Amino acid sequence: MINDQIILPGSTLGMLGGGQLGGFFAEAALRMGYKVAVWDPDPSAPAKRFAYKKFDGDFQDVHIQKEFSKVSDAISLEWENVPATLVSNLEKQNIVRPGSNSLSLAQHRASEKKFLTSNGFPVTNYEVIENKEEFTNIEIELPWIVKTATLGYDGHGQWKVTSSSDKKNISDNVTGSGPWIVEKVVNYDLELSVIVASDGKGKLIPYPPTENIHENNILRLSLNPGRFSNLVAERAKDLACQVIKSIGDPGLFCVELFLDTGGNLLVNEIAPRPHNSGHHTMDVFSVSQYEQQVRALCGLPLINPNRLNNSVLLNILGEEHNALQNSKSINAILEDSAVRIYSYGKSNVRKNRKMGHVMFLSQPIEELLRIAEKVHDFMKNQGPN
Repeated sequence: MINDQIILPGSTLGMLGGGQLGGFFAEAALRMGYKVAVWDPDPSAPAKRFAYKKFDGDFQDVHIQKEFSKVSDAISLEWENVPATLVSNLEKQNIVRPGSNSLSLAQHRASEKKFLTSNGFPVTNYEVIENKEEFTNIEIELPWIVKTATLGYDGHGQWKVTSSSDKKNISDNVTGSGPWIVEKVVNYDLELSVIVASDGKGKLIPYPPTENIHENNILRLSLNPGRFSNLVAERAKDLACQVIKSIGDPGLFCVELFLDTGGNLLVNEIAPRPHNSGHHTMDVFSVSQYEQQVRALCGLPLINPNRLNNSVLLNILGEEHNALQNSKSINAILEDSAVRIYSYGKSNVRKNRKMGHVMFLSQPIEELLRIAEKVHDFMKNQGPN
């Protein structure tokens, strides 16, 4: 049963996880008059720049759990690897949206696939492998993607199998103790994502789908509107809403989809949180995914987003962030009126880590893509002063 209590401005909203998604949530909450408590084991987590209360300990720390629960009037999350047991415990005392139900699905790919198929949603062919010996019995046609059932993200815990030689050696190459998911590689035209806000009582607000372009399994570019027909956009929104409706939890979600070469939409993954492909909503729509997350958490009305701009989003990965520490570079990037820079405030630069993003706004998509590619090339070749 959904709690109908409205959490009013002035209250403290708890955030599990302190990355950029939690930071943008905190900014939206502060603007709306709320305070934010952030729990992340990393003392320098970016979202803590905006926090009224900060908690640094491990997510298994029972003492911190009690203190976090005590100061939080309602709790949300920005990372699906927060322990589901922690969320389940917090639910006994607090409003938590999304809750342990949707979090548990997202944390285990086998459970997620079973949920999707049992509810009749289209997915690529797959098998669940419990131990390495079972790899020899897979009947799915090559090529495959082999994924760990838990803890994989941004290409981590994934292996591509394209040949009989790869298949023969897969037991030696995969890591972990299982289970794993073996998926038939989708022959797709493009990848899409749909942000959906849900009040848990039947009201679902989808955003127009975003086209996503990945590089080495990491999100590089997001285009909105995407380069697909209005019919595909409507089908994608409808499919995403049906998936979230079937889960039944209130909160803010992202549904990742493939559009295959036959024109079919397939569900790839569900994220019970805001998504990096939804950063553009802060600049492109009248209400951002982060404000919708605050609204869904606090029992406030969910509203339809009105389009204000076209956009291309370019993720800043790893050492590319050095260009923002160079006065000549940042001046060159910002001299274009179409450009807005978001730096996440992460203290450690690592290869392929999402350090920030650049928004390109207002012009036709193809022109924005041209500018984004120019800036991307520029950043790759720049360093700090």
